[in-house]
Amino acid sequence: MSVARWDYDSANRRAPAVEEALDLARNLSLVSAFVVRDVKARYKRSVLGILWSFAGPLLLMVVLTIALSQAFAIHARRYPIFVLPGLLLWNFFAQTTLNTTGEVAAGVDLWRRVRMPKSVPAISAVLTSLVHLAIAVAVMLLVLLLLRTPVGWPIVELPIVMILAALFTLGIAFLTSAVALYFPDLGHVWGVLLSAWMFLTPVIYPASILPARAQRLVEWNPMTQFVTAFRAPLYDNRAVSLRELAVLFLIAFVTLAIGWVVFTRHADEIPYRA
Repeated sequence: MSVARWDYDSANRRAPAVEEALDLARNLSLVSAFVVRDVKARYKRSVLGILWSFAGPLLLMVVLTIALSQAFAIHARRYPIFVLPGLLLWNFFAQTTLNTTGEVAAGVDLWRRVRMPKSVPAISAVLTSLVHLAIAVAVMLLVLLLLRTPVGWPIVELPIVMILAALFTLGIAFLTSAVALYFPDLGHVWGVLLSAWMFLTPVIYPASILPARAQRLVEWNPMTQFVTAFRAPLYDNRAVSLRELAVLFLIAFVTLAIGWVVFTRHADEIPYRA
């Protein structure tokens, strides 16, 4: 009697990006469990509770208003309301990519012992930060209403901008995490690069103060596009145009696709390295 023989052929494996996507689809409950755990841990036994998502940017806004409001008064009326949306979105991007890079690098040993989709820590970190951002935006809207600042229908576009910003952030987090798999100290370098990146983004200053040539260069910064679109409904009560949304969509999905391919390719090799 002949016995069927099965030989493993690595050439028949799917691409790592495809395998990771299928594995993730089978373990979506793991992502939700991570998000629920992290959100609860953030606010458990916290005196300020959900206000922690708003407290940091609010304090920085006060400091910047005292220091810079007069300097930018001509170009940015109501400077506190101008700067706060930019700080909220920038904090979301910077803290998420920084934390994710560190968590993924620290999780390499865990991957060698536990079978789980390697993209779960990054995805759950971005989703958790998105929850915090949504809470902070809700608190800011309440503040705007109390200050009788006009808030109109353009605000309905804000969730779209937030989701696209989250996808872009996830793509960057995948890229930095892929590097951190080989260089765990990247987190320190990334923190310095984020500080420089922030000053190349019109977060605390209006782009209109820059020379025309510098403005054109700043517009190529993808975070400029996201900050501008995020600020528009909150500060200008302005709708984000279809062209702006199309640009955000393109930036977000191209960055995410590149980040996913790079991360899954290298993360797939890590558990088998010495």
